[in-house]
Amino acid sequence: MKNKYIVLFSFFALLGFAPQIFAQTTEEEPQKTKNFFNTNTEYRVKAQFSIGGASPLGLPAQIRKVESYNPTLQLGLGLDATKWFTDSQKLGLRIGLAFEGRGMKTNARVKNYYTQIEDDTGAQTKGYFTGRVVTEMNNSYITFPVSLVWNATPKWNFYAGMYFSGLIDRNFKGHIYDGNFREGTPVGELTVFEGTARGIYDFSDDLARFQFGNQLGAEFEVNKSLRIFADVTMANNQVFKHDFEAISFKMYNIYGNIGFAYVFL
Repeated sequence: MKNKYIVLFSFFALLGFAPQIFAQTTEEEPQKTKNFFNTNTEYRVKAQFSIGGASPLGLPAQIRKVESYNPTLQLGLGLDATKWFTDSQKLGLRIGLAFEGRGMKTNARVKNYYTQIEDDTGAQTKGYFTGRVVTEMNNSYITFPVSLVWNATPKWNFYAGMYFSGLIDRNFKGHIYDGNFREGTPVGELTVFEGTARGIYDFSDDLARFQFGNQLGAEFEVNKSLRIFADVTMANNQVFKHDFEAISFKMYNIYGNIGFAYVFL
């Protein structure tokens, strides 16, 4: 959590200097010489709310029912710049920097669900569980999106591209309850979880440090300074390290994002 607050403070500080960074006109500099950075170039700050989670591609047979899902409060702040290729500003390249939250909380009913739990001493045991599983994820990423932008109409832009993310704050944990755990194999030694009994797990250290994926979205021009946008992002690599085996299926960050952007004129 400490890392998250440090990044947020730095990000807000950066936003405070954004007008200077983006070379806005000042009293000391009433006229700007045209150059690569201020000709056919648009600079913005943006904020977003995200809903989604780490999910397998298709519901595995082990997960019989998702009984509850809470996207939790996942916010994002970002800066980006769009360089239009021509004076008509119909097609351009956008690059950016963003701080994004990625999280969820789920409660699912499972059968023969392979997982790893630990006891009060920290000893870990892998096996198969039939019952209920609670998962809580709350991660933060620094993200670098790169997109092609198409100005389809005077009011609508569409964009598509890729993003590259680095994990800066990680949390993936939960517990099993109200069911039966078989150690090692589906017919292994039986442990019954009933009443308030819990089998906890914490896979935070097994999360992949790097993510990359695709994004697709659209934005609407409310006025010259304000845009609203919505997009979808999907990771191409799973949330866990490649050698992670405590969950038998792969999970990917899939999110929908909606927000607004302020354009520096």
